[in-house]
Amino acid sequence: MAVKPVPVTGSVLAWARADVGMSVRELADALDVTPATILRWESEETHPTTGQFKRLSKVLGRPENFFFLTRPPKAAPAVAAFRTKYGQGEWLAPDPKISQQLRLAQRVQTVSAWISRKLGDSRPVVPEAAIYHAPEKVAASLSSWMSWTLDIQTGNSDARTSQMLRQRLQERGLTVLHLSFDEDTAVRGFSLPHATAPLMAINTKEHYRARLFSYVHELAHLALHDDSLCFVRNDEGVERWCNEVAAAFLIPEHDFRRHVSDKFGSQKVSTLDQVSMLRGRYKASLLAVALRLEKLDLAVPGLYSSVSRILEKRSKGGRPDPDRPQTRARIRLQTYGSHYVSSLLEAAESEILPETQVLDILKVSRSELADLRMLSQSGAEG
Repeated sequence: MAVKPVPVTGSVLAWARADVGMSVRELADALDVTPATILRWESEETHPTTGQFKRLSKVLGRPENFFFLTRPPKAAPAVAAFRTKYGQGEWLAPDPKISQQLRLAQRVQTVSAWISRKLGDSRPVVPEAAIYHAPEKVAASLSSWMSWTLDIQTGNSDARTSQMLRQRLQERGLTVLHLSFDEDTAVRGFSLPHATAPLMAINTKEHYRARLFSYVHELAHLALHDDSLCFVRNDEGVERWCNEVAAAFLIPEHDFRRHVSDKFGSQKVSTLDQVSMLRGRYKASLLAVALRLEKLDLAVPGLYSSVSRILEKRSKGGRPDPDRPQTRARIRLQTYGSHYVSSLLEAAESEILPETQVLDILKVSRSELADLRMLSQSGAEG
């Protein structure tokens, strides 16, 4: 029996391959075919078999019906700005699942910017910074901008502190997405600068303390006007600088020096156990505390690298509250955040967007939109 080919649109296939940053050879290797076969599919000289097509859809992270579009999407491939330097000069493109999250974020940013223009909202003004600025001064500037204090940080639970920091960012005009990446991904978050709709996305598989660090790390990228796909173990150049800003923000120098002295006197910190003893007050990750210790010359040389090697089975994200059912409306609010949801609701109320379009954007029913409105007004972001 002859194998029936699947007539994919070649230009759409080529677009999808570029969108995830794969070369012809990389896609060919993933599908166990030759590069010439991929080129023939993209030129529509031949077509994949059903089995090859199903693997193709999975590898490129697109629904099967996407490949039957008559032409590629108009949007530029999502990974263009995210070939992030990592390790010893290697350039990595995000995998297909990360690319899906990037595309979602880009769509959210486009809608947010359009609504902002239509409503005449004032543009958010993230304090600007440059890589040659001292991380301590940048952290102080960002803390002042967000009216953030150590008392807020130490006076609330991990979950509540994380929620409050996210809300402060949103109150200042930033869209803060909560996205769930795979357990084994090395990505902790990313940021997309924009004149009127700056955006960051945080991995909810991270524990609340790691999220705190990621919020400020991504804010530092936005202060630089820097597109960023942030890996857990990238600690060079801009990434190192953003890490130092985040550590200085969460662990103020004067208080930290006193805290270390109270615990260990003049002894320099040298072990993971000692680092662990210091972290609780600041709700910071072990790596953040180790970085701060080394930066302030309160640790033996190489402590941060040592802790990095020992770690890190990352903790799971916060568990849903059993007293707050995870309805579709609540999940949408948790994912998109109050800033984006509120702007959509305001656009519908102002008749800038038809309600049917808001329903389509959020993928909710009318009754769920009513629930979402109530949750948004109550501040139950979660």
